[in-house]
Amino acid sequence: MEGIQLISTQELASSFGYEEPSTAFYEFCRRVGILPVPGRRGWYDPKLVRAKLDLAQGLSAVGVGLSGDCDLVELRRARIAAR
Repeated sequence: MEGIQLISTQELASSFGYEEPSTAFYEFCRRVGILPVPGRRGWYDPKLVRAKLDLAQGLSAVGVGLSGDCDLVELRRARIAAR
């Protein structure tokens, strides 16, 4: 059984293309809604980070089935509704 995986601030900043956690990095995270795990300052949940990035890009799980098939009309409607 695999344990819960968290990502450090340094790792997250690096994965976003920043050399280190900077003011610009923290502003980006705040703007997108990426917050550290409550009670674990400096640690982030990768699943929640991915969900916030998907939301910021207008991507949604609506219309995507388990088989990977997607209904493009539903995706477009979800994207328009999010505006």
